[in-house]
Amino acid sequence: MISIKNAIVIFLVLFTFTLKAQDFPYHYFSHINPLLNNPSLAAFNSKISVDVAAHNLWAGGFKPLNDYMISFSFAPNGKKLKRKTAYQPNVGLGLVFLNEQIGPFNQNILQIIYAYHIPIDQKTMLSLGISGMVENIGINVNSLSPLEENDPRLLTGNNNSFLIDGGFGATVHGEKYRISISALNLAPGIYRFNDASIEDITNYRKFYFTGSYTFEINDKMRFQPEITVRNSRLKSINYDTSISCDFAHILFGLGYRSENSFFVFTKIPFREFIFTYTSENPLNSNHMIGNGHTLSVGWVPY
Repeated sequence: MISIKNAIVIFLVLFTFTLKAQDFPYHYFSHINPLLNNPSLAAFNSKISVDVAAHNLWAGGFKPLNDYMISFSFAPNGKKLKRKTAYQPNVGLGLVFLNEQIGPFNQNILQIIYAYHIPIDQKTMLSLGISGMVENIGINVNSLSPLEENDPRLLTGNNNSFLIDGGFGATVHGEKYRISISALNLAPGIYRFNDASIEDITNYRKFYFTGSYTFEINDKMRFQPEITVRNSRLKSINYDTSISCDFAHILFGLGYRSENSFFVFTKIPFREFIFTYTSENPLNSNHMIGNGHTLSVGWVPY
């Protein structure tokens, strides 16, 4: 039997995780790699691309939250489907893996993606995509450190729960603009645990609507404002806004999230690689525990 003290401790831990988790992996990586929340963008701008990223939340000398991302997209039958222009039809396949670590919790998300790009005219393309998702949450109670060796409030053991889900996306891309809509976790289920767990964690649908436009100043300088409207577990409408300045060989950007935080980022291309750094900065103590830092490396050979 689970004692009342055990129940209270696990309920509080699970309640905190429910509020914080499932937003952050998409939250921090989407401006670097929009394929994470929109499957229609697989092999959208290039025939093959690979991205690896890590996000760490720093607070007083420790890291309470760590996120990791690996994504890969490509166009099969590259010779047959080789593009002479960016607007020829093309099939895109992709994989996205996300990992999030919050204290005793470990969340893994795997997306398998299919996209098809359809030319509307010489300057406009419609892209449609679907994804299958496998999600896992693990709770390692043994990783907790009690003040007393035999603290009765802490249970022992590992718990894991899996969900099968999916998503879709659509994008219209013109010469200077892009409009995207997508949804993930279309059939949200409940992570159910056993043994040491008394609470269930309910997943929820995630919606995204993104629009951007590029202003070209000259051949070497352009600006791109962008806005993403999204939901979260706590609020039906949130948003991210940003503006990036591309100076041919380096890109700078800054943005604001409706959770009252701002972020700055830079992208530096080097041959076939793109290096990105982002600094997340909360404007109050309610949004995040501390400042966040994201590093990523992208490889685009074509």
